[in-house]
Amino acid sequence: MTIHRATLSDIPALVAIEDGAFSGDRLNGKRFKHFIRSEHSQLWCLGDTVKAYALVLYHRGTSLARLYSIAVDPAHRGQGLAKQLLAWAEDHAVQRGVFFMRLEVRQDNLGALQLYQQQGYRVIKALDDYYEDHASGWRLEKHLSSGRKLPEGLPFYAQSTPFTCGPAALMMALNSVRKDYQITRLEELTLWREATTIYLTTGHGGCSPQGLSLAAVKRGMQVRLLLSDLSVPFIDGVRSEHKREVMTLVNNAFNDECAANGVEQIVSPLSIELLAEALAQGDKVLLLISTYRLNRNKAPHWVWLVGMDDAFAYINDPDVDYDLDQAATDNVFVPVSHENLAAMIQYGRRRYTAAVILTE
Repeated sequence: MTIHRATLSDIPALVAIEDGAFSGDRLNGKRFKHFIRSEHSQLWCLGDTVKAYALVLYHRGTSLARLYSIAVDPAHRGQGLAKQLLAWAEDHAVQRGVFFMRLEVRQDNLGALQLYQQQGYRVIKALDDYYEDHASGWRLEKHLSSGRKLPEGLPFYAQSTPFTCGPAALMMALNSVRKDYQITRLEELTLWREATTIYLTTGHGGCSPQGLSLAAVKRGMQVRLLLSDLSVPFIDGVRSEHKREVMTLVNNAFNDECAANGVEQIVSPLSIELLAEALAQGDKVLLLISTYRLNRNKAPHWVWLVGMDDAFAYINDPDVDYDLDQAATDNVFVPVSHENLAAMIQYGRRRYTAAVILTE
């Protein structure tokens, strides 16, 4: 039976399958139209007269995909169509350079759960009160090339404002070291007030490497900075001379405080090897990246680098994009190829790099 990318002419059949397969949380024609047109999704239809579909969402700049939905026309169940579509979706995900697939399934949908587990998916998280009718679910994941172990008890916090990625990343790292450290929204905002550069290219000020370092020192950590240079972070895109003066004044004060508090600032091009070495020593790494490969915005963004192996780095990204149908757990232990990471850690025209290295 043939499989093809969905077109707008398939929408009536897709809606009919959706209505017959699910009692709630259904996709409508408008949503199907969005996914058909989006460059971040693949919607596969099985059969010239559509008998089943599978919808996969892609997390830009990473090696992670999400099987958002899969459904079979009730009249054609029991023919192995879901299994066929699942294998097809996985193969095409690998062709896009994706090696990890995640999905959600209701806990009371034992047939679907059994299918996924038979195909190599494993439960990584319980989702309480997840569905429209308050039913609970499971989040499952499959490594599309080989198995891996997801770290247990990995802290995650989604930033609650567009400008507090640095505090969110720092809180996750601190909580991984000290379980008694409380992650709260007030602490998120307090950290931002301590670490902000006052201004950024647009909007509210961002947190500089020096500011985050001082906030970590205040909370009992030893810190060293790996920087490509010692110039004022993020200033290149600021046109206002007044704002540039303020940012320079704040940066100079941060530098004086870093020197007084024993924060070593090491000028060195950042590399995958240096990051791997820090992780191997048991250090916690806050990493500045450019969001260009994630959302094409070219904004500076802080993530927590939580692991690395021969092929991938793994990050906790506090910026959950609910407009792209992301769930918070999509941003936990996100795999990024070394090649992608090497590009992401260079911010701006001067390819500025920065990592805040935390040691107990």
